[in-house]
Amino acid sequence: MKTSPKTTVRPATPADYPSLVAVGKASYPDYGETVEEWRHWDETWDHSKYFKLRLVAEDSGRVVGYGQVNHMRWAFVPTKYRIDITVLPDLRGRGYGTALYDELFAAVTERDGRALGAAAKESMTDGVRFLTKRGYREVKRDWESRLFVKGFDFARFATADDRVAKQGIRITTLADEMRRDSGALQKAFDLNEDCRMDVPSVDPPTRHTFEEFRRDDVDAPNALLDAFFIAIDKGGRYLGVSNMFRSLDDPAFLWQGITGVRRGARGRGIAMALKLRTVRYAIDKGIDHIKTWNDVHNRPMLSINEAMGFARQPAWISYEKDL
Repeated sequence: MKTSPKTTVRPATPADYPSLVAVGKASYPDYGETVEEWRHWDETWDHSKYFKLRLVAEDSGRVVGYGQVNHMRWAFVPTKYRIDITVLPDLRGRGYGTALYDELFAAVTERDGRALGAAAKESMTDGVRFLTKRGYREVKRDWESRLFVKGFDFARFATADDRVAKQGIRITTLADEMRRDSGALQKAFDLNEDCRMDVPSVDPPTRHTFEEFRRDDVDAPNALLDAFFIAIDKGGRYLGVSNMFRSLDDPAFLWQGITGVRRGARGRGIAMALKLRTVRYAIDKGIDHIKTWNDVHNRPMLSINEAMGFARQPAWISYEKDL
């Protein structure tokens, strides 16, 4: 079906935030976002380094969908972009997504883009179909997993804390370390970047600046410094990290950020001890569950999650199209 004659596609503005949030919530009710988060992401985006264009589709003055194309900061390739299209579920199949896609695609070709990335949840067949019929091919899969923490059996992991403690390793939080060590934030940044370089990615991960780390992991509206867990050895070296973020839209769950251990310290039980601390935090705060994602080939991390009882959800599929 074609779009209505009253359909317009135009650049998004900050005044559209409530409508964008509503469209996103209707489309992905398990992943709700807030106006505060959208504003933070936009106001901290470095347009001098990374391109971003967001459009909205309106029908008779009502926002029915939005689309965005941008560089991928986490794995920056100057000629490669990511495209995302979201349309209200009950209005799909009417051409709104196509109208947004065509405008965004044209913007990328005008910039001499060489590739487009995209993503769709495998259970959302309309999104998968939208991409595959336009020539996108699958390049990566990440399983989403959820851990419902009520009744978690810590007894099954009774030796985990002692194992790291006997190695002279303590588990603490970034919030506590910042109160006692003026250099804690820089150390946490260095650790985070070292671990992030080993996260499976289609393109090589891009190292971030300290300012980007502070913006995304410390000053973000959903940041939780008391849930930013760090493993530190007796010499003061930061060895591992597992951090979480709150959901401003739904306080019943927490987002799992990165869990990683520096290469020379792996195989010593550090990741498990860190993950157990995140579960204790969630229980203490009355949280219902934790959401995380892992590349399907990341066997070490998947093994930890499986042992802890994370329930696997449908995968998110990363797609790519050569231009």
